[in-house]
Parts: sequence; structure tokens; C-alpha cells
Amino acid sequence: MAGKWVEVIRETIPGQPVAKGRPRFRVTKGVWKKDKKVVSYTDAKTKAFESLVARILATSTQTRGQPRPMCGERSPVRVDIVAIFQRPVVMHGKKYPDGLIPHSVRPDIDNVAKACLDGIQAANGLIWHDDGQVQCLRAESWYAEKGGIPRTEIAIYRWNG
Repeated sequence: MAGKWVEVIRETIPGQPVAKGRPRFRVTKGVWKKDKKVVSYTDAKTKAFESLVARILATSTQTRGQPRPMCGERSPVRVDIVAIFQRPVVMHGKKYPDGLIPHSVRPDIDNVAKACLDGIQAANGLIWHDDGQVQCLRAESWYAEKGGIPRTEIAIYRWNG
């Protein structure tokens, strides 16, 4: 392995991490019975989170001065996602540590990662051409520190080989 990963961007998305919701379906009404179609759509909460991710990454000060897209058409990309959820009130007691605590309940970290990747893809090709370029994905799920705020930390790397 001659190359190495080079960090391209690191951003923090404020607020509670959101898992990718299941697709929703509705039937469109047509004039005639034959005009009816089934359409799938993303729920509003997921769509809002993905838009927030896209907006923050697209306006990031770190992206300035980088070629756009920052990762070439065929270059591999590594994404690190750290989802930090609001700490439950019961975990504010003295028997719990002050720092991060592992989060191993719903929402599932793989669904949070899907929402983040879709949000990055929604940044209109500023980071990469296609999420198929993601060669390495690392995702972690934690409860916030005592007094800490929920957030999602995203770091994107390109292969310099």
C-alpha cells in the first residue's frame, strides 16, 4: 500500500443525528383510472437532515480552494461518521462518566450513515461524482458528554496514491 488517505473536509452537523427513513409511497390521482401511479418519496425529517448536511458541506470554508469536485471521477473516498446523540436524563447521574458513552440502540448507525451519504451526494457533486466512490466507511454512535450537544461529525478523505 503505497498511498495514504488525505483529509479533504471535516464538518460538524448540529442537532440530533437522523436515520434514513423507509421510503414512503402514495398514489397520484389522474383524470382516468389508468393515469394513477405509485410514487415513492423520502419523509420530511430525513429530507431536512440531508438538506442540512448538503448545505453545510457545500458552504464549508474548508472546501474553498479545493478543486470541485474535490475527489476525482474515479478516485476512492473514505468517509468517517461519528453520530453523537442527546444523552438521556437518566445518564446524567454520578455513576456515569462525563465523556462520551457508547450508543447501541435505535436509530441504527447504518441508517444514520445512509442519510449522511445521501446528504453529501445532494451537495450537487461538490465532494464527489457518485457515492459509489466510497471505498471505506467508518461509522460510530455515541451519547453526548454531560452538558454536550447532539451532533454528527463527518470527515471525508481522498486517496493519494
